[in-house]
Amino acid sequence: MVDIEELKPHEEVIETLVTKLAEEIRKDDLVRDPLIVDQDYHIILDGMHRFNALKRLKCRFAPCCLLDYMSPQITVGSWFRVFTVERPESVAQEILSSMRLDYFVGQIEVTESALEPATILVTKGGTEFSLCQSIDTFEHCRTATNIEKQLVRSGFKVTYLSESLAMQWLKSERANFVIALPTFTKQKIRIFGLEGLLLPHKVTRHVIPSRPMEIDVPLSLLTEPNISTQEADEKFDELLERRRIERRPPGSIIDGRRYDEELIVFSS
Repeated sequence: MVDIEELKPHEEVIETLVTKLAEEIRKDDLVRDPLIVDQDYHIILDGMHRFNALKRLKCRFAPCCLLDYMSPQITVGSWFRVFTVERPESVAQEILSSMRLDYFVGQIEVTESALEPATILVTKGGTEFSLCQSIDTFEHCRTATNIEKQLVRSGFKVTYLSESLAMQWLKSERANFVIALPTFTKQKIRIFGLEGLLLPHKVTRHVIPSRPMEIDVPLSLLTEPNISTQEADEKFDELLERRRIERRPPGSIIDGRRYDEELIVFSS
């Protein structure tokens, strides 16, 4: 258990999703999954919407999985935005031009290899749209999410995938338009969290050795006004000790999300 005021997000949230999640937590009277947190600086690595929902519900504590963030076993990627649109090359040109952005057009082979840092859009035919080199990575993310918002407002469905899986979808018939985002170092993510500089929603993608799921912590424990963080932590330990653990391999899917790491699923 961590005092909720000690936690530091590094990404923005979508307010409608926070509202929906807060309502679900209130209705179920429990929190299903812990936040994934840097143990040294209490920067939230995964669970930004959950954190904001808990704050909205006036929780004093948050259940957290604390990690040695600098461990080489923890890797950082990014979430690509994947769409299916009509005339993907024309859509890309129209959006970039409407945003008055300077860009370059090239041709690449659609493979699972890493894209160039300046790449922002790729279509099924291998047409690559790159921003000018002078734009920084933070602004690249902001531009990418603005493109995403335009497409969503136009009625297109977005799917968030890892870079390799997004490129696999392009090679297949599952998608024809990908918005690419840069990958940040752990040191940079720490700076964002410590300085309160929030990236757009769902930019960083952390892969950890094993991810705890379905811990089902009662909301009453998180809002208890008369106990210390240590006492809340002791009650949390007692709760988990009564649970059984099921290990699921990397690639497992829970609630429609695919996880690249082993899952440790708690059950009663």
